[in-house]
Amino acid sequence: MGYHVPVMVREVIEGLVVDPDGTYMDATAGGGGHSEALLHALGEQGHLIAVDRDWEAVEASQERLSTDARAVVWQGSFAELGGLLAEQGGGALSGVLFDLGVSSHQIDVPGRGFSYREDGPLDMRMDPAAGQSAADLLAVCSEIELAELIKRYGEERQARRIARAICRQRQLEPMRTTQGLRRVVAATQPQMLNKTLARVFQALRIAVNDELGQLQAGLHAAVSMLKPGGRLAVIAYHSLEDRLVKQYFAALERGCICPPRLPICNCGQQPTFKKVVRKPRRAGDEEVRENRRARSAIARIYEKLEVN
Repeated sequence: MGYHVPVMVREVIEGLVVDPDGTYMDATAGGGGHSEALLHALGEQGHLIAVDRDWEAVEASQERLSTDARAVVWQGSFAELGGLLAEQGGGALSGVLFDLGVSSHQIDVPGRGFSYREDGPLDMRMDPAAGQSAADLLAVCSEIELAELIKRYGEERQARRIARAICRQRQLEPMRTTQGLRRVVAATQPQMLNKTLARVFQALRIAVNDELGQLQAGLHAAVSMLKPGGRLAVIAYHSLEDRLVKQYFAALERGCICPPRLPICNCGQQPTFKKVVRKPRRAGDEEVRENRRARSAIARIYEKLEVN
């Protein structure tokens, strides 16, 4: 298996590419799967900018896309997208793609610390050279802060019990490995251990990488970088990120923000985006059978409007 298995490639590319000669950005390059598919859909004058926060993903994408002169690969976070494009003198984009969450490679490599199934250092950073690791975060969070983090980002009902157990254990020794954390969570005797572990690890990963804050910044950058008629596609894997995307664009689709009691609009605000498809797209049964990660994937596609 390669670095990462991209999901809903055909559905996303068909919905995203409206100008084969335009410039597109894959903001989550991963192993270059979506990027390669984008290049296949572009014409000779088309260009692709592949970006990823993870240096290992950048290297994998560079190797995969190296033979195509239409593609460039950059390292950077969502919050840096606008600055990266400006530094390179780039113009408006015809499309931007976000494939959120964690890559297959990050999960499969124990040394990255994303998986509760394998033993490894409790790291979880998308960019291992920046920020604090999950182990560092667990060492400094209070019990109240940790419980709130697990409840908010993991949507785990037993967050307080798990946070209390973690804080008791760290008084005995620092928590530095994924299996050390697994043992503490298992000791709380959750009814469905694997689901609880998945929620706790998800919560820590989101917190360590500020994923929701990064997503908000990335959407803002993408909206400003798109030209009228350009499209933005987001593939989300859990309700927190999908809800953020849905609410963010609901405001841009709405237009008028006047109170309902006013008989006429006084604000003059117009919609700046529209849905390309009314309902979000999901992977088909065949793809889900071949790639279980696709089961939870939700793709939303929006188009930027011309505003007078």
